[in-house]
Amino acid sequence: MVSDGLILQQRVSRDDAANLHCREITLRLSADCRHLVLTRYTEHYGPAVVRGIERSHTVSVSELLRWLVANGEEKVVSLGNSSLS
Repeated sequence: MVSDGLILQQRVSRDDAANLHCREITLRLSADCRHLVLTRYTEHYGPAVVRGIERSHTVSVSELLRWLVANGEEKVVSLGNSSLS
């Protein structure tokens, strides 16, 4: 499991009395701060199996910001009509 970063979701569920599922989704910056990493970690505990799986998705921070500017909703806020002179 990822120990640093922002925990977006932690969930524990039980299908029945014998099986337990744990899930954690974490968002963090890479060590060089150039990439954003989304990690999904799941664990399954049951009578016959204990299994953990981690999946990571990585995107360049600069590419993410370019996409956000190109595709995000723009909001303009007026700060008043004071003179700059």
